[in-house]
Amino acid sequence: MNTLILLLLIGCQSAPPVSPAVSPAVSPPVSPAVSPAVSPPVSPAVSPAVSPAVSPAAPTADVEKVLNQLEEQGRTLRDFTASATMEKFEALTEEREIRRGRVVVVGSSGAERQIAIIFDETIDSTGRGSTDSRRFIFSAGWLSEFDVERKQLIRRQLARAGEAFDPLRVGEGAFPVPLGQPKADVLREFAVTNAAVPSAPFFKSLHAIASGAEGARPAAEGALVALRLVPRPGTAMARDTAAIVIVLDNGSLAPRAVEVEAVNGDRTRVLLRNGKLNVGLDSAAQGLLAAPSTDGWKIDIRPLG
Repeated sequence: MNTLILLLLIGCQSAPPVSPAVSPAVSPPVSPAVSPAVSPPVSPAVSPAVSPAVSPAAPTADVEKVLNQLEEQGRTLRDFTASATMEKFEALTEEREIRRGRVVVVGSSGAERQIAIIFDETIDSTGRGSTDSRRFIFSAGWLSEFDVERKQLIRRQLARAGEAFDPLRVGEGAFPVPLGQPKADVLREFAVTNAAVPSAPFFKSLHAIASGAEGARPAAEGALVALRLVPRPGTAMARDTAAIVIVLDNGSLAPRAVEVEAVNGDRTRVLLRNGKLNVGLDSAAQGLLAAPSTDGWKIDIRPLG
């Protein structure tokens, strides 16, 4: 279930269109942009956290407990749906883009898992909204990206027929996600510590929950729990990702939010609302897992070599 949240972030970032954003971000022009805009909040959060987090051989007992619960949760997943809002912030230009939509995941294992993500509203950095419908469906080893406005479909094969493949498995899939997976795999790839709920304005509703507002449990009961995951040196994610913070409901561990901080200072943030776990899919959710008609579309099929 929780794996879907980070797929929303990492899956969209891993697609080819993101490469141009990563490349210039590492070049010299990034320094002036990151320094004044991002340094003040990032330096205390990243620099001190990275060194101490990587050194310890084992996480604290409370982190171990959460990882154990998430591993068990992954084994019992049947279905999960939620409304999603995603914000992408570029450190170099200080521009923000917000997309709104819905996510659906079915199946506990990689072989049978199906994932659908649809964004049907976009708000640019000026605050102007528009419809730009994009749908991503993973099924049977293929990731399909449907661009409804432009009538374009890109199908990428991530696994051959019959292969045991999980697109979300750490160290294996195209979208490595440290949730709903074996704790040992997560700790091999990440140094995991407790974290505070991210402070960006985008997450203001989370702070309302944590303070007991909006009908949430009192703050004394710890309405939310957050973990910070720093990729270990030499791992695949360490090349582009500085840290990931995940926010969960304390008790059910239902996903609430994720913030992914790139090495270049870019941020991708996601809020999930109205999450439903293992209650079955309504007709709307089932419809998202079905591919739309592509008659007359431009289709690009990219099988494995």
